Amino acid sequence: MAPHTRAPTPRLFDVTPADLTLEAGARISPHLVRGWWWGLEEDLPWLQARARLLSEDEAQGTTPRLVRRSLAEQHHAVERTRRRSTTRPSSRIPTVLLVHALTGDMRAGGEGGWWEPVIGPGRALDPTRVRLLCFNNLGSCYGTTGPADEGFPGRTEDTRFGPAPTLTKGHLHQDERHLPATVTPWDQARSILLALDALGVEEVSLVTGGSLGGMIVLCLAALAPERFARMAPIATSETASAWVVGLNHVARQAVLLDPGFPESAHRGLELARQLAMLSYRAEPGLEASQPRPPAWSSRALYPVQSYLEHQGRKLEARFDARAYLAQLGAMDHHDLARAPHGGLERIRASALCVGIDRDQLFFPEHMEALARKLRAHGRHAEHAELTSLHGHDGFLIEWDPLAALLTRALALPSALDVPGALLGTTRPPSERTA
Repeated sequence: MAPHTRAPTPRLFDVTPADLTLEAGARISPHLVRGWWWGLEEDLPWLQARARLLSEDEAQGTTPRLVRRSLAEQHHAVERTRRRSTTRPSSRIPTVLLVHALTGDMRAGGEGGWWEPVIGPGRALDPTRVRLLCFNNLGSCYGTTGPADEGFPGRTEDTRFGPAPTLTKGHLHQDERHLPATVTPWDQARSILLALDALGVEEVSLVTGGSLGGMIVLCLAALAPERFARMAPIATSETASAWVVGLNHVARQAVLLDPGFPESAHRGLELARQLAMLSYRAEPGLEASQPRPPAWSSRALYPVQSYLEHQGRKLEARFDARAYLAQLGAMDHHDLARAPHGGLERIRASALCVGIDRDQLFFPEHMEALARKLRAHGRHAEHAELTSLHGHDGFLIEWDPLAALLTRALALPSALDVPGALLGTTRPPSERTA
């Protein structure tokens, strides 16, 4: 596909999709979603008609910006964001949807973007050829409704499972009054589908993301098979394993045991991030980047200790502790078999399932097995392995191999062009429940 014209700079925007009832029963109202767009100049009138573009002051900086809003600020944002235009984006420009990982944000590309080296004119994801969209995940803290916002529902509103247990001395249950409502990847996928509805985007040429983002990719493809032509889940799995849930459990306890929780769990959040970093990085990569010092001292930190402390401080400065718990919980609750109206068998998108050879969080055989199961259901599914000394975080480090994989994913046959590929009917996203 030849480039159409020069692409303008990326833009951040807000949309106000329909309210959302979460899988566990709590209700998200108001429901605000912050997004990132990069595409052709001709797209801007459509985007301006459907969303509120953030000003330069609101979007300033190249690092994630924690958002905390009062109820009044949220309702004001809804009034500023509400659009009633029926303008639709040009169907001749393919849409590529990117989904970020646990603590990422919607800025996928441009300066400071989490996939900056593979996004831009002349790169694998080229905004002069495709329309690029990414949304901040529900329950995060970068502009989409989440626990950092006043009035976000609490765990006590998980009404699907009855009232919260009565706590007795020594009981291991947590006081649910201090915990955010349960958010699952199904909820995050439905939030994204509703945001696409608000923008009038009906079909997506490729949806891709890694880790928790890959979980949401699978949920999107299962919830709305008629909308996704291709998918490329990376470094993820069909279901969160006991290994993943166990690591998240220990990280969660570090946050909850901080005496400042829930308002200021500073050290707890740092320690949770340190544990997570050890699961994101494989031993060979850490040995190469954080080698033992040549001289020994009983008082000096080893390089890896300094590295982990640095990573912990960085996250604590940019993330909300309750939002972190919500994202860990989403990862725990991932299970494609729990899909409404069917799971894996609903997916129609052609797939490139990418594992990372030294991944210690989502072992690479998960992606090989997923491709095999999709083929057993008659889908076009390919498997690829990304080689990285660094393990799980390889999809945020190995830029040249990643670019080649994204180019390959874009060239997969479109499931939306195959006669008879979409069997049956599905309800609109606003009516889907998990």
